[in-house]
Amino acid sequence: MDISRSCKISDLNWGALPDFTARLNRLGITVDRVSLEISRYPDSITYYSLEEAAQDVHIKGSPKRYTIHIYGKLSEESFSFHIVRNTNMHGKKYLDIDARGIKGSETLDSMMEFLGLEADEPFTLPPSPKRTAFIAHRFDSKGSDCADKLARFLELIGFRVVTGRAYSPKSIASKVKNRIEEQAVLFVILTSGTDDTWLTQESIIGEVKGKPLLILKEKNVDFKPGILSDHEYIPFETSNIELGFIAVLEGLRELGYLEFD
Repeated sequence: MDISRSCKISDLNWGALPDFTARLNRLGITVDRVSLEISRYPDSITYYSLEEAAQDVHIKGSPKRYTIHIYGKLSEESFSFHIVRNTNMHGKKYLDIDARGIKGSETLDSMMEFLGLEADEPFTLPPSPKRTAFIAHRFDSKGSDCADKLARFLELIGFRVVTGRAYSPKSIASKVKNRIEEQAVLFVILTSGTDDTWLTQESIIGEVKGKPLLILKEKNVDFKPGILSDHEYIPFETSNIELGFIAVLEGLRELGYLEFD
């Protein structure tokens, strides 16, 4: 059996790594060779023993980027185990495991538990998710124009859309927080400009947990992501946000809003 699994971003239990071979032996796996590449800019160092890699981490601290390869045999059949922690081209961190030649998922569970790793948990919505959305954006002409186009698109596929623009006899922070909390899906549009009112919305988004978040970012905008730094974004050309709508549909379909036979 071959299994690939995405994991929660967390530190590996490097202290247990030198004993990992013994754990594999108890699972019926004999180890033939290992290699571990640890990356700390500007260097990447490859070790060929678990003990040396664990000693490196003991001295220098846990790395944020590394690759581990272990090869061996299980019941005379080829076995391999790979762990990769890195960052993709959009700046999103990932931690993936690939195990080949194992007998079942319980074997992988045991190895992950020993190394202190947990499987990632996909975000799930109720069977009939609420079709409402909040759009956070700059209140200048460019941000408002992009928000209006996105709102019209979402309305055409059955969403009720609100933003932080409409007047309310409350503070901006209270108004925005209430509106965000009432909606099922959050959208953020990042455009260039001088109006920073939307930053109030951004800070509140960080407080609202458990809601799916889709970010559309104008290309070539110098944006310091802050609390949104761990989220993948949908790029679009200046004044042509429609180019990102296919990706929006892909995201909504993954969330369970668009089902096709």
